Amino acid sequence: MPHHWEREWPEFEGTVWYRIDWTRTCAEDSDNASGAAPLAVALDYINMAGAVFANQTLLWRDPSLVEPLSRGWNTPRLLVLPDAALRPGRNALFIQVVGASRYDSGLGNTLVADIDTATTHQQRQNFFFRTLSIVNLVISATLGVFFLAVWLVRRKDAAYGWYALTSATWVLFFSNTVVTTPWPFGTTEGWSRFVTVAMTLFCSALYMFLWSFGGQRFPRLARVLWAGCGLVALLFLLMPRGWYSTATMAVFIGYVLLFISACLQFIVRAVFRTRETEHLLLAVCLVGFLIAAIHDTLGLLGLASNTSVLTPVTAPLITIGMALILASRFARSVQQAESFNAVLEGQIRIARDDLARTLTREHRLELDNVRLSERLQLAHDLHDGLGSSLVRSIALVEQSGSAIGSRQYLSMFKSLRDDLRQVIDTSSSASATVADTPLLWLAPIRYRFGQLFDELEIENEWRIPPAWASPPSTKQLLGLTRILEEALTNVIKHSRATRLRVSLSTQAGGETRLSVEDNGLGFDAAMVSESMLGIGLRSMQARASRIGGELRISSSREGSCIEARIGGGSAAPAV
Repeated sequence: MPHHWEREWPEFEGTVWYRIDWTRTCAEDSDNASGAAPLAVALDYINMAGAVFANQTLLWRDPSLVEPLSRGWNTPRLLVLPDAALRPGRNALFIQVVGASRYDSGLGNTLVADIDTATTHQQRQNFFFRTLSIVNLVISATLGVFFLAVWLVRRKDAAYGWYALTSATWVLFFSNTVVTTPWPFGTTEGWSRFVTVAMTLFCSALYMFLWSFGGQRFPRLARVLWAGCGLVALLFLLMPRGWYSTATMAVFIGYVLLFISACLQFIVRAVFRTRETEHLLLAVCLVGFLIAAIHDTLGLLGLASNTSVLTPVTAPLITIGMALILASRFARSVQQAESFNAVLEGQIRIARDDLARTLTREHRLELDNVRLSERLQLAHDLHDGLGSSLVRSIALVEQSGSAIGSRQYLSMFKSLRDDLRQVIDTSSSASATVADTPLLWLAPIRYRFGQLFDELEIENEWRIPPAWASPPSTKQLLGLTRILEEALTNVIKHSRATRLRVSLSTQAGGETRLSVEDNGLGFDAAMVSESMLGIGLRSMQARASRIGGELRISSSREGSCIEARIGGGSAAPAV
């Protein structure tokens, strides 16, 4: 023992019976009669499935001795020999093994001894073959999930993703040592083909991980590597049963050599080229992995006399070592990111202070510009309003001389006062809000100009809607206010009208119309706009344009009409 079918019956598939004769001594009989510990049999493994009989008594059997066969090939057994099944003197163990030579079927070491000795042997073998394998799978799966999560957060560092894939494929491949049925496959051969494909995926993923961890990129070799995996998977999916043994051995040897080359390539590069600490530590882990793989492969191929395997012992330690190296790399990356963030925060703080100073300076400049703009606007309003009144008054005094009486001087002063009040009112309304209704908006203007119209005996009619259909903005309302004041001032100064009508209309579409009509003398709109006398008209047109509207002017001998429109897609200004 152990006995392997392939070495004696290479093509055999079916059932083999083993008979192990042993003699029960008189001392054992007397010990058993006096209540001493019973005897037991310890089996290292039965590959693939089987049953055990003591003489003619069934001690144990696998759940399934036909396809799909139970997979007890890596499970040590401990079977107590009941006293009723034993005979004095010579006894026999009959062991039924069901399998096939291509699965390396056979029988492992078998020990018949007292229960304590057999239990110690079975526990040692179970720890070596089962417990270590389960620990390895749990560690690999846990680390694979962890580094998959790390890779999902840090997609740029592909080494974490390749390590997660390596762990996943290793779990698929190494689960062959612990599963007890070929599920989800219906035959042992189906499971065996799956395990072979999983081995090719593991070797390819390991190669990609080592390249990525070492900072190497070989796109063409990577495509060849994965294309080879695809071909192997297709081959094992479609190939006939007669090719299985040869194909499995060829793929196994080929990918073992690929695994060895991947380890050697990284080790040589780490030692002689990069010499980085992380690379050297990983190279040490790969040396241990390489030694175990070569040792176990030579034993499996029958090229060495060793009967033990090292992979169950070395794999958990090496897996933990590789994970610690990756974790160290991740911690270093996080530390670098934190240091960079600290530097970046300092730079941002400096930039924020500079920006605050710049914004403060620009705010001051903006305030100065606003003040200057207000002064220019005030100067423009003084020129348009008070300036024109002064020029008109001076011209009147020069022409009339001493013929001007006190009442006329008083009228001129009142006119200047009204013009100055108009400038003050319009300048102070810049910060006002939109009036709730058109009546509230026009009430101050109507009151102020209404007194002038009454003194000048000008009939005035105001057509104002009770509410806004679509309220204009503050800027638009201010522009309309100044246009209306300028238009009313022109009526007072130039038209000699006896009737006046101010109309306001608002529409739901957003258009607002304001018109001033009189029955005055009228004027030539085109000629006045081009002459020096048309400063007021040009000022109204400019204001209408600034608020996104238009100004329409029409005049004849029967009177004049000035209409301002804002909103509702107003057209270009017209005269």
